[in-house]
Amino acid sequence: MSRRTVFAALAALALLPAGCAGPAMPPAGPAPTSAAPTDSRPAAPVTAGPAWRSAPVSVVRHPPVPPVPVLTGVRSGAHPAEGYDRIVFDIDGALPGYTIRYVDQVRADPSDRPIAVPGERHLLVVLDPAQAHRTDGSGTVTGIHALGLTALTAYAIVGDFEGHVSIAVGLPRTAGFRAGELPGRIFLDVAR
Repeated sequence: MSRRTVFAALAALALLPAGCAGPAMPPAGPAPTSAAPTDSRPAAPVTAGPAWRSAPVSVVRHPPVPPVPVLTGVRSGAHPAEGYDRIVFDIDGALPGYTIRYVDQVRADPSDRPIAVPGERHLLVVLDPAQAHRTDGSGTVTGIHALGLTALTAYAIVGDFEGHVSIAVGLPRTAGFRAGELPGRIFLDVAR
């Protein structure tokens, strides 16, 4: 496949909606290809297929606040037959907006100090507006958690500040991903 064809396909994918609404999702259909890296590292194979991407995803929402949407839990699961692993962010209240992108280094929000999160590559998920604490200030989800799945190494809550919750997701390699929503949750699928 020529580089021009790859870039044309990626440009066409960028015009598609960022996620899927509802339980029916297309199969992962892994088909290795190359894509331009989003950082200074050498290009790595990226699984491509329906709705799979490595470019940043951004969904803007302005739910009425208060109450601020609360991240109440994080779950993960393997879907080997479908070719991906999934991480789910459970939300109490209206769904917030979110951005998902690859980062070179995981940094805490707001201190900007580096945080070691297991994984060779990292996706940063930022929920906005959202919080990961109760009204008394106690955390609902905190810390670094090993996942041990084929496509998901770990996740860490790296920020809960001024209406933004930042979650770093560790991966063993650069991989295609897709995001979507179901009632009360936002999910992130990472190709195996």
